[in-house]
Amino acid sequence: MKKKPSYKPIKKLRLYEEVADQIKKTIFQGDLEPGDQLPSERDLAETFNVGRPTIREALRTLGVLGLIESNPGFKGSVIKKIDVGLYLDAMGDQFAWMIQADKKSFKEVWEARKYIELGIAHLVSQNASDKEIKDLNQYIKRMESSLDNVTKYFSIAVEFHLKLAELSRNKFFYMMWKLFYDISLNSPLLKVMYPDQIHRLLDVNKLMLAAIESKDPEKIDKAMMKHAEEELPIELDV
Repeated sequence: MKKKPSYKPIKKLRLYEEVADQIKKTIFQGDLEPGDQLPSERDLAETFNVGRPTIREALRTLGVLGLIESNPGFKGSVIKKIDVGLYLDAMGDQFAWMIQADKKSFKEVWEARKYIELGIAHLVSQNASDKEIKDLNQYIKRMESSLDNVTKYFSIAVEFHLKLAELSRNKFFYMMWKLFYDISLNSPLLKVMYPDQIHRLLDVNKLMLAAIESKDPEKIDKAMMKHAEEELPIELDV
């Protein structure tokens, strides 16, 4: 531990969030390092001038975020090594459920997605091996065999794009696509998105993969723009 963290008494509502935020800040600033032990619940309650139930809820929140390993009682909790992936996973579920019923936000996410996918496509063309790119054709074949089942088709299509994100060798692109995965598969809008366009969507996925395999930046740009145009749901184009 570099130095003793300095906390402030709590004055706002939702006290456990304020406690969790202050502890998070000390972790992100490096004042608390992996392996450091937090004070006991009793000591934290005295420091923050709140009740122990508030401290327990704050620690539970930090545990869910993967920032601490919780040890209930007097022993205190231990700071874990920060894993951005685990942190985003914890936030991802909440984000996906919040956006499901919001048509406008869903459309905005879909629009942002096309630029992320464009970056992924270029990185895959640069970083993936020839064998890895050819292996992606197995997803295309699975999509072809699922044209009569919208839900199954989309499940495979999302796996295909998630695999592309993995092959980009960029962990942040991969984590962003994990968020899209949750949003796409859990969305109640899925059943009304493309009832009559599955064949067109399959065609643009084939076009995209061919462009990536060509390693031609211009072809990739054109294919990804075509892909984005086809995949924006008509019902969400408001």
